[in-house]
This record gives sequence, C-alpha cells and structure tokens, in this order.
Amino acid sequence: MRLGIKPHVFLARLLVCFFLTYLLWIPVAPAYTHVLALVTRSFIHLTELGSGAPTVMEVRETSEGRPAIYYRNGRFAQLESGIPAEWVQANLVLLIPLMLATPAVSYRQRFTRLGVALAIALALQVLDITMTVKALYASFPPAGYGALSRRVYQFADAFSEALDTQLFPFAIWAGIHLKQLLGRAPRVPAPEPRKGRERKKGRKGAN
Repeated sequence: MRLGIKPHVFLARLLVCFFLTYLLWIPVAPAYTHVLALVTRSFIHLTELGSGAPTVMEVRETSEGRPAIYYRNGRFAQLESGIPAEWVQANLVLLIPLMLATPAVSYRQRFTRLGVALAIALALQVLDITMTVKALYASFPPAGYGALSRRVYQFADAFSEALDTQLFPFAIWAGIHLKQLLGRAPRVPAPEPRKGRERKKGRKGAN
C-alpha cells in the first residue's frame, strides 16, 4: 500500500488545518517574532565581526499597533527602518497546513517533517531579513560597499523577498514530499487481519 494523495481528501484537510492554524497563530505570532529577531540579530552580528558597529535589532509596534522588527547601525545614525512582522510570517500560515494535511505513515513522521519544514523556513526568513538589512546599508555610501556588492545585495534582497513571500511554502512542502508526490514513496505494509475474525470465518465455512 502506498501513501497516495487523494485530491478531495487533501483539500478538505488543508482547509481545516488552515483555519485552525490561522486561529492558533494569532497568540503565537508575537513570541515567534521575538525569536526571529533574536536569531537574525545573532546571524547579522556574525557578518559584522570586526566592524566595530554591530546592528541593533528589536521588536516594536508601528504607529498602527502592529509588531515590526526595527534595525539600525552606528555607522548610519540617521537611518532606522523596520520590517512588518506579518510580512515575514504570513507564509507559515500556509506552510504548516500543507505539512499537516499531507498523509504520513505515523504522527511521528508527520510532525518530524513539520519540524524540518519550520527549521528550513526559519533559516530562509533569517536570510531574507539579512539581505534586506544589507541591501539598505549598501545603498547609503560611503559604507564600505562597492558597486558590485550593492548590486549583489539588491538582487539577493529582491530574490529572497519574492521566494519568501510567495514560493517557499510550496517549495519546502514539495521538496520534503517529493517522492510521495511522484508516487515513488516506499510501500507501507497493510495491517494484518485479526485472528479472531479469521477463526469466525473458518467456523462459518465448516458449517
């Protein structure tokens, strides 16, 4: 028996999981925003070793009352910008239902795959924010960035933003379940019939 994906069943599960994820993500989002800001700040600090002016990153609310990740650097005293947290996290509300709605051998396998997907998503989000920060710094000369560096950071920022907000939930989901989507997943042994039922059938046949 193979774990195929039945379109109608998958769609029904996906809609239910999407609705539940949307409701549960509302109270979880603020905590995840702080974790994302902490991990991103640590990663950016690694890229700034020896510069003497590390980036300061913190979570604050915008004028509209929505959380955003603000960042600034000592070399750019006049520059402070923020990234709305919901822009970065919106894709998780789609990725989580996709992972949970896909058939798996066991709940352990399903949640293990979900953990791997969330780890990949976090890494991509950190890279996305990092490229945004670097591209902004590179656009304010003199900042130690050459013309080539500015072009590279600007391209990486645009590329990561497009991938992060639109494509990466499907890319991660399809990558983890590629064999299953292609029908090449390993066979799962069918459950053996209970001995009690076999004995009853044998008695009926004898009569």
